[in-house]
Amino acid sequence: MTAERFLRAYNRIDDYLRGLMDIDRTRYGFASVVDQAAKRYSVVRRYADDLKEFGALRNAIVHDKEFPARIIADPRPEVVEAIERLADIILDPPRVYPLFGREVRRLSWDDPIAKPLRWIREYHYTQFPVYRERRFAGLLTSRCVAQWLADSVHNGGVEFGGVTVGDVLRHDEYEGRRVVFVARDATWYDAVELLSPAKGKRRASLEAILITASGRDDEELLGIITPRDLLHPPAGVS
Repeated sequence: MTAERFLRAYNRIDDYLRGLMDIDRTRYGFASVVDQAAKRYSVVRRYADDLKEFGALRNAIVHDKEFPARIIADPRPEVVEAIERLADIILDPPRVYPLFGREVRRLSWDDPIAKPLRWIREYHYTQFPVYRERRFAGLLTSRCVAQWLADSVHNGGVEFGGVTVGDVLRHDEYEGRRVVFVARDATWYDAVELLSPAKGKRRASLEAILITASGRDDEELLGIITPRDLLHPPAGVS
């Protein structure tokens, strides 16, 4: 019976969310559990409406007034497949690492500006985390370099000799505020929310997310995520 498969998937989700939130079955119904979990977990926020619809369907196909509960309807096969996929996503959402794990070319504050310019030409990179005394100092971008060039021309000409990454980074009007660090176990859904402009708020969207082991800026860089990276969701994500 498809109902049995549906209920197995539903119970996986229900048990998992109650375990996350430490909520037993006598205190709240499934919809309330979803609402509470959605406040803390981005993957639940993403699918909250779907979860509640599946909860309503569960109530429609199970007659709870008898013991043991009696199944009184069978959901369509495509509905069963949908809740099974959702159960897999809720219990094991795609993580930013290793999904976006990659070598990140980082710069030091005192590096000559010729170094990132060479990397831009050779590798077509446009964003470079900059560190000063082992701590994150900002993100050198092609926009920042262009602003430095424009200011230099306005002030009489461009001089590359002796110019450091730090000199150019001072032309970043955002001063590193458009970058956040996340831990390696953050989810794809966390990244989507971070890189999505806040609704109703006038603030600049992030330019990049940097991945480290626990989300601290003094740890080794494990990867970088840009808005363009999120254009193509991983397999199984809708």
